[in-house]
Amino acid sequence: MFQLRPYQEMMIDGTRLEFQNGKRCVLDVGPCGMGKTILMAWMSSQARTRGNNTLFVVHRQELIDQASRTFKKLGISHGIIAADYPMSPSEAIQIGSIQTIIRRLNKINPPQLIILDEAHHAAAATWRKLLEAFPFALVVGLTATPARMGGQGLGDIFDSMIIGPSVKDLIAMKNLAPYKYYAPPVAADFSDLRVKYGDYVQADVALKMDKSEIIGDLVDQYRKLAPGARAVCYCASRAHSQHTAEIFRSANIPALHIDGETPKVSREAAINEFRNGSIRILCNVDLISEGFDVPAMEAVILARPTQSLTLHVQQSMRPMRIDEDNPNKVAVIIDHVGNLYRHGMPDEDREWSLEGIKKKKPSEKLEFSMKVCPKCYGAHKPAPICPYCKYVYTAKEQAAPEQRAGELAEIIELEKKKRKEEIRKARDVVTLEQIAMSSGYKPGWVTKMCELKRIPFGGQEG
Repeated sequence: MFQLRPYQEMMIDGTRLEFQNGKRCVLDVGPCGMGKTILMAWMSSQARTRGNNTLFVVHRQELIDQASRTFKKLGISHGIIAADYPMSPSEAIQIGSIQTIIRRLNKINPPQLIILDEAHHAAAATWRKLLEAFPFALVVGLTATPARMGGQGLGDIFDSMIIGPSVKDLIAMKNLAPYKYYAPPVAADFSDLRVKYGDYVQADVALKMDKSEIIGDLVDQYRKLAPGARAVCYCASRAHSQHTAEIFRSANIPALHIDGETPKVSREAAINEFRNGSIRILCNVDLISEGFDVPAMEAVILARPTQSLTLHVQQSMRPMRIDEDNPNKVAVIIDHVGNLYRHGMPDEDREWSLEGIKKKKPSEKLEFSMKVCPKCYGAHKPAPICPYCKYVYTAKEQAAPEQRAGELAEIIELEKKKRKEEIRKARDVVTLEQIAMSSGYKPGWVTKMCELKRIPFGGQEG
């Protein structure tokens, strides 16, 4: 049998005690990379030794494959309940997708234990239907972020919550890689975007990105801050993601785009190429925010804003998993959209509860104890010297509070004016195309600007 870490044993003991005290649904909370799949595998194997069936539920195909690989590695036999997989009803442990499980409820041997991976999804109707179908089963939910996308609590699903180690704890124990967080140069202003279901309306975000509200050049910052690293880039829309991958490829950096409509075979091939290093940049919208386990991944590029703390934590912490082949890895987080200013650092101290995340009014300022270096744009806890570039803060800078929305708006306006001046001075199609590519403008923008500036395709300004 495999060895559990002390904090994993404590979480299991706490969960068992809650069941003994009459609780049915217990939520186990621990950061990305704390070994939740190992925890699930141990619980499942223990249930089997007692003659009980376990149903381990995930919400996406990639997570089935990932969990199955871990179970096989640990020598735990299991069946899979998913499209294109044959049923193995004799197996006491079943790993399945929620969509397929719901369609096959009458064909599944009743479980005595249900384990919900990424349990912040448990409030969805399909997950509720599953729990109602097996009312006598004990339920364990596992998540790094015990709140719905909009910050609402999970108290209507779970009876109690077990809090595991913090991100700081896991970094100190060397169970998570340390990180460097960059916000070059600062956040764009997204106060005019509509919010629905706890996050910005995607259509609004995509339009904003097409207008190049992202500050900084993705390729240049990647080359500067994480050269050669395997990085996942989270984009605002499918078109934005495809365009971003094209920009990286045009700079001779291997990159691919994948989304929910990418054929399964192509998606798996892209992820495998990312794992083996032949692809360096993997662009997507939110497809691989949860449970994506590639220890060799060293960086993440945040190119889409989010109002959701849950999504921010899931995305920003993706590269912090320990890599046995690179024990000195330091994860790099490149935040082009200022999610840092909305949600804080990955190892921010957070108080989770089943009641959810306390919301602030739009006019309220989020108070995070941090500084952003004016030289390298590295974000860090307040200190007299930037830990990244060793920039020495002046006495005035040390005394000043961290940057706020007003300051950000001023810098954003300067960036806008600079870009407008570049467009005004453009005299040929090539220059306009370079501006469009670096800014993420739609293809038709170049044609429109040529008409306005009377520049014939392939010619000079008339």
